[in-house]
Amino acid sequence: LAIRGLAIAGRTLERPDLVDAAAAAVDFLHRTMLRDGRLLASYKDGEAKFAAYLDDHAFLLDALLELLQSRWNATHLEFAQQVAGLLLEHFEDRQDGGFWFTADDHEKLIHRFKPLADEAVPSGNGVAALALQRLGFLLGETRYLEAAERTLRAAWRALEDVPHGHLSLLAALEEYLDHPEIIVIRGDDAGTARWRDSAARVYAPRRLVFAIPAGETRLPGALAERAPVDGETVAYRCVGTHCDLPVTTWEALAAQL
Repeated sequence: LAIRGLAIAGRTLERPDLVDAAAAAVDFLHRTMLRDGRLLASYKDGEAKFAAYLDDHAFLLDALLELLQSRWNATHLEFAQQVAGLLLEHFEDRQDGGFWFTADDHEKLIHRFKPLADEAVPSGNGVAALALQRLGFLLGETRYLEAAERTLRAAWRALEDVPHGHLSLLAALEEYLDHPEIIVIRGDDAGTARWRDSAARVYAPRRLVFAIPAGETRLPGALAERAPVDGETVAYRCVGTHCDLPVTTWEALAAQL
């Protein structure tokens, strides 16, 4: 949650020091809190321990997507894919949909529960559904989109009965019905940053803007199709899985927005 807030505040207030703090926190988690490919929950006195829970994975995935909009980093995208994979492999209820709070190999508890309601923090299921949808549309990865849809179907009765208690799931449902707008900008660092900042100034809560350097080659899935154009800044605009033709002037992108 802190990483997400720092990333959003950093790009909104044009404070690179806040983005630095968010990136440093992610790098610490990646370096210190991953052991044998699994995420851990606690760190103290130089030691990381305890298996991470649903919320740890869901909030981190959401935060990584916000940080990638503030500053592109291919390693952070790979980390996001890894976290999403752990969610699907170890937390998803493949029979009835949604995500359990504990992993499938966690110590045996009296009751393994599936939290849907928002409490002191947003629901892990709601944040997971939202973040998986966004990553799924960004990469064209149907596994993520299908897992998010199954989560919303599993929560349907709760959403109908107590909508005000499930706002994070409602946010995910809204983007399921009205797909997010994703802008991918390729070019030199100065050009992509300028277009990204200009596009982000217009308040559009379901718009995601990613500025990716022209020289970046480690792009998975649909992102690999968002190729740079020699000597120009180019923007690709997609809503869900529907994409417009790429544009190479800011005026043309502004018209699309």
